[in-house]
Amino acid sequence: MKTNIKIPGLVIIKKLGEGGQGEVFHIRQAGKEFALKLYNEHSATKDQRAIIKHLVDSGAPGAENAGRFAWPQSLVDLPESKQFGYLMPLIDMNKYTTLADIDAGRVPHPGFAVMSEVGRQLAGAFRAMHIGGYCCRDISANNFLFCAKTGNVVICDNDNVVVDGQNVGNILGTPQFMAPEVILGKERPSTITDLHSLAILLFMLLCGGNPFHGEQEYNIKIFDGVAAHEIYGRNPVFVFDPDKGSNRLPNEPGYRHVARHWKVLPTEIRKLFTKAFTIGLGNPAARVTDLEWKNALSRMQGQRHVCSCGAENFWDPYREKQQACWHKGCAVAFPEKLHIDGGTTSVLLAKPGQRLTSLHFGEKTSATLIGEMEKHPTDTSLVLLRNKTGETWNAKFGNQQVEVHADRAILLHSGIQIKVDKHILSVRP
Repeated sequence: MKTNIKIPGLVIIKKLGEGGQGEVFHIRQAGKEFALKLYNEHSATKDQRAIIKHLVDSGAPGAENAGRFAWPQSLVDLPESKQFGYLMPLIDMNKYTTLADIDAGRVPHPGFAVMSEVGRQLAGAFRAMHIGGYCCRDISANNFLFCAKTGNVVICDNDNVVVDGQNVGNILGTPQFMAPEVILGKERPSTITDLHSLAILLFMLLCGGNPFHGEQEYNIKIFDGVAAHEIYGRNPVFVFDPDKGSNRLPNEPGYRHVARHWKVLPTEIRKLFTKAFTIGLGNPAARVTDLEWKNALSRMQGQRHVCSCGAENFWDPYREKQQACWHKGCAVAFPEKLHIDGGTTSVLLAKPGQRLTSLHFGEKTSATLIGEMEKHPTDTSLVLLRNKTGETWNAKFGNQQVEVHADRAILLHSGIQIKVDKHILSVRP
């Protein structure tokens, strides 16, 4: 494709990149800047145009997640040509990075706090897409960007998104992320196959490797399409499968970080990965849902605690004894816990910076802020919980009762109980 193209009303500033489908440009239109993707002639099909038009007409899914998609905003036709493209939001690449940058060491690993937030946002965004009736078709490490400081996510390449069940286009996905049934040609991409792809992406975020790259992959000399068909489609075996030992991680430097990360993860997260990559392989209906991932990753964030040596640890309600840091074996002094009991059960470490949201109360669609923990103004060893709702809370400690009005704070100490809506918050070890 020639880059000296001219389109009425658009000023092309520079070329940003290219791929198998076409090229992407930085453009200006009516004083505003956008990204423009122009398809190559062989990709500018009637089906692709219909896909883009539907995405433009429907808009990005989910109000809470709309800003996380570089969603098609308008169709653009190339004069005197069959080629076309679409405008989408321009992403500030100075703020975002990729998993490839992390893996290559070009950007320092941001730690579990950021990676779990990236995963939570991805799960929430894909859930919004699925609720909207869409199938992503190509969830992969190449199709999203994230901020290494905040974990904020932008999902790219949304032009492969179609209505679930719609048999259009020839996009099946990226091999190492594709569900076995898609690789084997038994099924087309769907919201169910998306769940497999999402689980692989989350595993890569939290463990830094592919869940099927063990001895089987290590022993292959030439990794071609036949090898991919075997490892991802015909005989995928999870490297941490509790019942199958045929694909354990090799005792080689390039794989050891995966084992280290896996060991640190909370039991709940490891159980979900195990379900996704054992039962979920042969029984797609039993796969871990995007909502399950979103809520589990939210709980994981609330259980993170940094040891005095700087290592990230997680308080794990499934483990009876947690006293030693994974990094140096030093003692980890976990704070007391804020237990949320009601329609659902959640646990947060009681420490400054923790945010209590509606997700902890069982809400499925949004994360409305309920309360926020902060340091006591005169004694930094104490923690306060500030009421961020418009309602009054009722707190009880022994025979004492007190009301906690909107934007007021209460001291969190062992034995206190706080009634918030239909839930009881209690602090205990």
